[in-house]
Amino acid sequence: MYSPNISEADIQQAKYLKKYSDSPLIRQRMHIIYLRGIGMKPGACAKAAAVHPNSVTRWVKSYMESGLEQLQQHAAYKPQSELVTYADKIKKDFEYDAPQSIKQACQRIYQLTGLKRGPTQVRHFIRRVLNYRYRKYRPLPGGKKTMEELAQIQTKFIKSTLQPLLDKASRGVAEVFFMDAAHPVLGFHSGQVWSENPLYLRTSSGRYRMNILGAMQAISKELFSITTSDYIKATTVVEMIKFLREELPSKRIHIVLDNARYQRCKLVAKAAKQYRVHLVFLPPYSPNLNLIERFWKLLKKQVLVGVYYPNKKAFIQAVHQFIDQVNDGHFDDHIQSIMKLNFQTFKAV
Repeated sequence: MYSPNISEADIQQAKYLKKYSDSPLIRQRMHIIYLRGIGMKPGACAKAAAVHPNSVTRWVKSYMESGLEQLQQHAAYKPQSELVTYADKIKKDFEYDAPQSIKQACQRIYQLTGLKRGPTQVRHFIRRVLNYRYRKYRPLPGGKKTMEELAQIQTKFIKSTLQPLLDKASRGVAEVFFMDAAHPVLGFHSGQVWSENPLYLRTSSGRYRMNILGAMQAISKELFSITTSDYIKATTVVEMIKFLREELPSKRIHIVLDNARYQRCKLVAKAAKQYRVHLVFLPPYSPNLNLIERFWKLLKKQVLVGVYYPNKKAFIQAVHQFIDQVNDGHFDDHIQSIMKLNFQTFKAV
């Protein structure tokens, strides 16, 4: 029977590590070294530490050869799927024609590699190795321009027009607003929640629609809005321009907006000139560059999804209340999080 020569310093270190090490395995190893160091037999050590006797023999021999440092090395065993060797080939195929379901992915992987794997293994491989997520299709604007051309136009607009304006706004030299219309509808809005059983939501009768023209300040995130039961028209835009000038009589005002017909017309251009407001039109098909679009998404999530309104009055009141709460600072953390002045272009996706 071998008798390991364990120094007093190692005994004390093992005594500390068997209690305070972050790794359960290292705590077991140090426990064995400590027990052997104070003179206990291998069988008694195994019983006291609740490990197999072979582990005691292996760890003590490792200590005798390399000391405590070697026993403190612990690399967890991580089995690697055979699919990993085909990762590049699978990813190239999926990029050309993305699978619509895990079942379809299983079939495609089997055709490409000859390896038959179940849905759980394939899902784990797709998420952890390929770094894919289950995503919705995103609409690509029509027209003759390609995605690359649209990306170049957006990138140029951000660098040459939008970013300089935002820099001025951050310095307090000018006020920059992002303007757009939203049309919340009284009715059922689909959403998802975590629940043990399916949840049923009553639906409102009718299809009443609110029409809101909003202008969000780029830095303070304050929202100015005009609500109407009529359509949003050029006269509504003129009313907003006039309102902003009255609120900020001595400021330079820039409004970033899209190319809707009721906004890009002679009446609006004349009003902008009259009230000394600079209109900055976004490139075609660029809702991703309009900051207020994120706010409308938040409004839908907070006010419409999963909520039943018994009548039109309650619905209108809820929308106005949410806008008031935003301006009163009730959603400041959320607003600041989603309204950062970072803009995703087509190239990025």
